[in-house]
Amino acid sequence: MAGEDAAESRRKHLLNLICEVKARLDGKVDSLSFPVPQFIVIGKQSVGKSRLIEALAGETFNFVSGTLGSRRPTVLEFRNVPGLSPSRWSVFDENLKRWSSYPVQEVMQIVGSAHEACGQNVSELPIRVKVEGEDCTDLGLVDLPGFRTYAKDDAMQALAKKIDTLVFKFMNDENNIMLCVEEAGDAANLATLGKAKQVDPTYKRTILVRNKLDKYYNDLTPENVNKWLEGYGDLPQHLARFAVSLPHWTGDAMPKPFGEMRKECSERDIETLASKKASSRYKMTIGFQNFRNFMEIKIQQLFADALAPMLTRLKNMQEEHEKKLQVIRQEMETINEDNILHATRSAGITFAQSFVFLMEGALSSEHNRNTLEEELRAFHKYCAKTESLKEDELMPTSFEDLDSYIAYLRDTVKLPAMDVQLNGGAQFRRLMYEVEVFTRFAGLGKKLEPVDVIQARGSGLRECTWQDVITQLMMQTAPTRMRTKTKYVGERLKFFFAEQKEATVEFMLGLQGSPEEHMYSRRIPKEAQVIERNDTMKRCIFQAFDDACDRHKSRFMQMWCDFMDSMFQSPLMLLKSGSMPSIGDDFDEEKAPTFETTKARIEKERRGRGTLQSALREKVKQIPDDDVKANDSVKMVERIIEQTFAVIRSVVADHMQLYSESFFLLPMLRRLEGVMAQMELQEDDKISYRARKSVLEDERKISQGMLTDLNYCVEAVQRFKVTYGGGQ
Repeated sequence: MAGEDAAESRRKHLLNLICEVKARLDGKVDSLSFPVPQFIVIGKQSVGKSRLIEALAGETFNFVSGTLGSRRPTVLEFRNVPGLSPSRWSVFDENLKRWSSYPVQEVMQIVGSAHEACGQNVSELPIRVKVEGEDCTDLGLVDLPGFRTYAKDDAMQALAKKIDTLVFKFMNDENNIMLCVEEAGDAANLATLGKAKQVDPTYKRTILVRNKLDKYYNDLTPENVNKWLEGYGDLPQHLARFAVSLPHWTGDAMPKPFGEMRKECSERDIETLASKKASSRYKMTIGFQNFRNFMEIKIQQLFADALAPMLTRLKNMQEEHEKKLQVIRQEMETINEDNILHATRSAGITFAQSFVFLMEGALSSEHNRNTLEEELRAFHKYCAKTESLKEDELMPTSFEDLDSYIAYLRDTVKLPAMDVQLNGGAQFRRLMYEVEVFTRFAGLGKKLEPVDVIQARGSGLRECTWQDVITQLMMQTAPTRMRTKTKYVGERLKFFFAEQKEATVEFMLGLQGSPEEHMYSRRIPKEAQVIERNDTMKRCIFQAFDDACDRHKSRFMQMWCDFMDSMFQSPLMLLKSGSMPSIGDDFDEEKAPTFETTKARIEKERRGRGTLQSALREKVKQIPDDDVKANDSVKMVERIIEQTFAVIRSVVADHMQLYSESFFLLPMLRRLEGVMAQMELQEDDKISYRARKSVLEDERKISQGMLTDLNYCVEAVQRFKVTYGGGQ
């Protein structure tokens, strides 16, 4: 007896523990991530769902829910208390976080009002009711609205669809065990069981209850009773199933106490089917008492198995909310009226330092990682939206559309890392390859005409050499064509840097707990959490970053324009030949240079630097001055201009990476901290900070309340494990 009493006490405490945990955390945590099993009752209207629940409660009751029926979940906790009669009814107060006892009729009104408050809608917010009495089954379950098979108008059809959606959401939850209530009859016509199969094809969390068995007595014979109990082959062998009859009577008054009638129905089911030669192996699936025993054992097993993972999850949530509360408090301190500017600048400086780390090759950030194709398509959409570049400025003249340009980069150029998703410094290196290719497609865009040469040659009133003519003709179109390519490069760089802002924040957030955490300052993840949570601070830092990017882009563009103007104004003076010796067949036999060979190489290279100039000047000298040969002069001038432009284009493309890094990337890396340190807040930002402070106070209260509930639950579970020896 002592052992039985101890087991009974443990079972009741386990049920109460799970009930308290669910009541405190319901609606605050995602049920899919919180491993607490529960029984849900599903079925069509009028199949006896309510009478089955009454049988589990040990008494009759009626939740008044109007003409529209139930429209929200009702969580019912039944506790068997020997000697307690009449039963004690309680409703969980969400505000006070405790159970409040009421007379049964008042409970009916409270539940009915909760359903009526939904109107023509449904609600996932449950109402919680506890029943304690001597005829109760130790069990917890959720009574869901019944499936509607008939709707008289459009409003009722809409309500039926909402109810289906609500019920299926509960059915899809892997933590829910479905009590599928059907009328006894042909297993092929069990519609609700078919719905259960949609979400639970193996029936591992489905229990079939075939109700109103007494109405089917006359259809059962010794020849078919066992086949019917088996389901005529339509029910799988491993499906838990029960066939029950429940009390029913005519008139308002019950002829006997409900508990006594429930017992008689159970015994009559067993006797009747036994008289019809039902196999003894099905005996435990017949009658309410066998169903009740099964449910009490099943729920104890489920809850005991869930206890250990539940405690682990509770502790993890407790740790998460402690960290969250710490971050909230830290943020509240930083946005005090006297501290907001310093806090914003400090976070901005940390952001600038992290941006440098990202550009140096930090691999932990995965945000905005793109292949080159994805990057180019996003850039074209950005330009179309901002109108920063025209359509003809976005594409090289040799390509019809972006697809052909991407195919050229992939198949012909074989651009490195073309189809690798990158961000940060690696993406910048790939960008340099692409803009160099783009720049090499620059063309003059205009065919030279004789009238152009004649006009540039002048009237003869002043001396004008062919070299002056070539310079003048090149200055008409060439700088503009090259500036178009440079403008493209500037916009590509600006777009690239703008895309790294969120990647930098993600890198900062991802440091905590990562293997490379010890390599960086501890302030980085702390500041990142504040930046991520505070939209005003994030906006200020991002705006300062964008402003710095715009300034460096302008300086980069101005530098390039000055460089190209100087190149085109004196093209024959500034162009130099390359001095890199070509690799011959005897390259493998090359030896390390000596001092003498080095001197000889330098002298040779110095003499060779003027080869291009000399060749172009010789061609200029060959241009005829006679007007009769004007057409020949035009062709020769055009060839010289094209050759000179091609050399200048190559020089510009060769220097693109050097200038991009020196006059855009390096200033961003070196001066961004200074920009953040000089950041000023606008009045609108200060107002936003004040509003944020009140939001944080509300958030702190919610987090503190959640942490209080979690502390209570963890302590309760640990106390149970110490007192009753864990979850086994």
